[in-house]
Amino acid sequence: MTIRVILDIPATPATREAVLACLKQALPTTRAYAGCEALELLVNQDDPGNVVVYEQWQSRAHYEAYRAFRAETGFSAAFRALFPNPPSVRVLDIEQTYP
Repeated sequence: MTIRVILDIPATPATREAVLACLKQALPTTRAYAGCEALELLVNQDDPGNVVVYEQWQSRAHYEAYRAFRAETGFSAAFRALFPNPPSVRVLDIEQTYP
């Protein structure tokens, strides 16, 4: 079952550019990972320090395999070191689609 993932990153004015640069380098690998169907990097207009990654995955299993890959390579720990508070991760089922 297709899922959506929202990664809400609390960057600060001091870390925003480093966070964006890191994501812009890393996200092509994410998009190419098995099961990733769509990916967007978003910045909140009302709070430029708020960076969001919106992801669509074929299944929760695909997403969990990807997370394990990022943890194994050390990327997750290095990325989290860029900001004082951990990001919020929400894994969502699609209840209804309205065309």
